Amino acid sequence: MGASAKPTPDLYTDGVAFAERTGRLYLWQELLHLGLEPDTILGGFDSEKADILLDFVRRDPAYHIITFESDRYVNRFVPGRTTVYFLADGDADPNISCNQLLAPDWHLILEDTISKTLAMIKDCKNRRQTKG
Repeated sequence: MGASAKPTPDLYTDGVAFAERTGRLYLWQELLHLGLEPDTILGGFDSEKADILLDFVRRDPAYHIITFESDRYVNRFVPGRTTVYFLADGDADPNISCNQLLAPDWHLILEDTISKTLAMIKDCKNRRQTKG
């Protein structure tokens, strides 16, 4: 009997590097141009739109689906009621995943992300209050 090898998972802790390798699509206009309307500002789709995304990637195999489960991204479709899906056009290897909470400085990255988000919200509110 021969030995069988399982593919080694490729785990990222850097979300930007994961997104670059997998080709995760972020731009709202790009997704709208493809005929898809995301549910989040970062191009995420709620689980209710899973069938729409699955039909899309069947029609155009240049794209694939990334699933965000509670704490990690996996580079394949995983059915679930509380997941968020993303469309991607890069490396479709299903063994690629990303768990940013495993990074030693995850808390600093989270703090930075929250600060940037709050600054964006404040900027939007201030523009609405500007007279002119």
